[in-house]
Amino acid sequence: MKIFKAILVAMMILCIQNLKSQNILKPETVFSLYFNSFVKYDDDSVKELNSYLINFLGKDNTYRMNLRDAYNERVEYFTKIFLSNLPPDVASECKKEAQDYFNVLVNNFKEGKYIIKSVKSVHNKYGQNEDLSEVVYEASFKVPSDISGFEMGNIKTIDAGTIKKYLTDLTDHFKNSDKTISVEHTFNLYEVKYGRDTYYWNGGPQELAWKLNEFYFKNIN
Repeated sequence: MKIFKAILVAMMILCIQNLKSQNILKPETVFSLYFNSFVKYDDDSVKELNSYLINFLGKDNTYRMNLRDAYNERVEYFTKIFLSNLPPDVASECKKEAQDYFNVLVNNFKEGKYIIKSVKSVHNKYGQNEDLSEVVYEASFKVPSDISGFEMGNIKTIDAGTIKKYLTDLTDHFKNSDKTISVEHTFNLYEVKYGRDTYYWNGGPQELAWKLNEFYFKNIN
């Protein structure tokens, strides 16, 4: 009986150690979880990120959000802004075409890719006895090579049929984006050390999406 208990305890210890080792991630992998969560709107990635962060930050510092809903809300936000500039009757007729256009626009951003250029551990000058990992990455997105031929005209006087055609043509153009734009940024991951293990996190990952959004939308106008 004692031998059986000893084996059981040893198995439990081994399982705990294996579980712990599975939660020790490299900074490149942690960055990937942040990028896929906040740029690519991937719910599976944010679940995996939460299961990682909870080990050293606790449940209160995980992310409670549905990224598919966040994606749809962003499309709806752009759609409402665009339609608010149109006469009410015209806006009502063009709503579907506007939604389709902004869905493609946001989806092209969502399909962005990245390459990690370098990762290095440096001292955090704002934190006492704290280091961080600087992840230098290059993000790229697909956009149309030229949209100068698309002119909508006076938005206050244009008729619904013309706007619908403009939006439909522009949507098809963005679906066939043929140009790649790229930008290089740095994303900092704070290092949290527990014994021999190091965990990584960022307290404001929305900045990752904000910077890339700014770059993306500047290059499609």
